[in-house]
Amino acid sequence: MMKQTTRHWLGAAMMATAVMLATTGCHNHDAIDYKPYTVTNADRVSHAEKTLGVTLDKQHDWALTGEYSVKITANADLDNISSVAVLDANPFMGESFCLSATPLTNGGSTTLAFRAPTAATILYAACLTADGQCVARPFAPGVDGEVSFAYQGRPAESRRAATVMDPIEETFYMKYVYTFRELLHKVLPEGKDNRSVLGGHNFTNAVKIRKNPYPINALPLAYIGGNSSDMTDLSYHWFPQGAELSMESFLIDDKYPAGWNNFTLSSPNTYELKGYSLYCRNQDGQAIRVFTPGDVVKFQVAKDGKVLDDGDDERVKVFQVDQYVVVACEDGDNWDYNDRVYWIPEGIDRIREITDPVPPVPQVWTYGWEDQDFGDYDMNDCVIQVKDNAADDTKVDITLVALGASRDLWLGFENKAAKSYRDYTPVFEKELHDVLGVPRGTMVNTGLTTAKPVSITLSKPAGFNYQTCSFVLGCRQEGSMVGVYENDYYSISIASAGQDPHGIVIPGIWQWPTERTCIKEAYPTFNEWAHDRTKALDWYKHPAEGKVVVNQ
Repeated sequence: MMKQTTRHWLGAAMMATAVMLATTGCHNHDAIDYKPYTVTNADRVSHAEKTLGVTLDKQHDWALTGEYSVKITANADLDNISSVAVLDANPFMGESFCLSATPLTNGGSTTLAFRAPTAATILYAACLTADGQCVARPFAPGVDGEVSFAYQGRPAESRRAATVMDPIEETFYMKYVYTFRELLHKVLPEGKDNRSVLGGHNFTNAVKIRKNPYPINALPLAYIGGNSSDMTDLSYHWFPQGAELSMESFLIDDKYPAGWNNFTLSSPNTYELKGYSLYCRNQDGQAIRVFTPGDVVKFQVAKDGKVLDDGDDERVKVFQVDQYVVVACEDGDNWDYNDRVYWIPEGIDRIREITDPVPPVPQVWTYGWEDQDFGDYDMNDCVIQVKDNAADDTKVDITLVALGASRDLWLGFENKAAKSYRDYTPVFEKELHDVLGVPRGTMVNTGLTTAKPVSITLSKPAGFNYQTCSFVLGCRQEGSMVGVYENDYYSISIASAGQDPHGIVIPGIWQWPTERTCIKEAYPTFNEWAHDRTKALDWYKHPAEGKVVVNQ
């Protein structure tokens, strides 16, 4: 259990022994005949396998997170950068959790250490300003060791001369191609109706030319990949489809094979992509002028020599994924917009309806415990949600949200050096049912009785780690177990290697199982993960309908 002070916060929970402690303020170890506890980890694992109906991975450490680091250079195209951060999601697509952040100004570099879900194949390095501006770039945790926001463009000596007007094929350079490709597959899933790209925002198919580092004002366009058949006849001529010089429309003519592996490795982590530098052309294909700053360019797709016109359903989506400006084309009728995908490396401003990112919030971690040695594994006997305090990351916000246990419970900070319950620092000053204001023995927020969650903010103890040294749950012994442990309580830490899954840390705000619903029923892919720690790493995102408590 935990460190006692003059508060005697466990006094009300311990019956006769508790009365003695509250009165004397001391502990008489000689007064109790302690007996060794004969239930072993192997016994618990054997029971868990019978209850879950699966053979547990003997090397399982029950961790859904990993520890990583990344070096970030604050060289994004922003004025007055105030901080850099690692985010779990694209801040332009919705809410993102901040996994780590630190103050940093333009041009500086720093290495951020962070804990992230092992199921996350893509995270985001972000540069932020004090007034809410943000530029974010995807990276693969554990693969990409550093992130720079500088444009990875063509060497200056290879840029075409100002007198050349034909759209000769160009070579562009891009880092993180495979990370970016995976991101595009998530943003534009194959076969899905993606007309509402990026969270439902109605992005246009237009861009505005701005002054750029090219010797002539041309629009660079690099081919990323696509899913169209090689037989698809897409017209590509790059000529204006309108009269106004301020609004030029260009047809997309495909000269590249279908597929997503059309890259050539140029140098470590940098790949060559084929594309064009585009110029205004007339209907005979003749270049009539170069772009000038302020020109607005719209895109169209033509198939078999005819412009595809579907009224309000644009055939091209121009949107931004982090700092990358993407031109996504639809040439068929499934509207997944990944038939041809291009990247505009530089020289444009995107015209869009949504301009501001969603401010990131501290990452939430949910803890779920099984309080019995031979329990039902509904993992709701105690549920807490924890996150860094937004104003001071040396502090932690802890919210008690559910109790599915009838026995008395307490909560403390884990202490690997603890030799007795006195060495654990308490989180709440009283028994957990008392914290929620319900009678002892009441199962609350697990399907029937409800109560308002209770939050507290405390300083992080030395050595605190969300996965490996976080919290310990204390449980009142019952029946024949009385007298086995000090004051009839025993502690349950988060599950570690070689143990049963009696305590798990889940990334995010988790929906825990209803009372007496085994976790294998509430989350059908849990057993796949329990049997092989490398499989179904996102099991906690896929609950069975009606078998979990929907968060309030």
